[in-house]
Amino acid sequence: MGLVSKGGSTTLAKQSSSKSKAKSQETQTPECCQVKFTASDTDFLLKLFMDSSFKGEQIDKAHSVLSKLVTLHRRNVSE
Repeated sequence: MGLVSKGGSTTLAKQSSSKSKAKSQETQTPECCQVKFTASDTDFLLKLFMDSSFKGEQIDKAHSVLSKLVTLHRRNVSE
């Protein structure tokens, strides 16, 4: 999976990994496999995240996810 940011939204795209394809060749992701997050989507998710509570063993994963979500939100807001 990869993240693609265009025009105020970030797309999470599933990419197939085929050994026969050259590394430099880009894979076209079908429209059905793309998820687009707008600035308002990531804002909503950040608010939900901040209202949530986490157990001790979940803190590291929560921090990792929050960091990624903040990065996506900043990217969407700046475009």
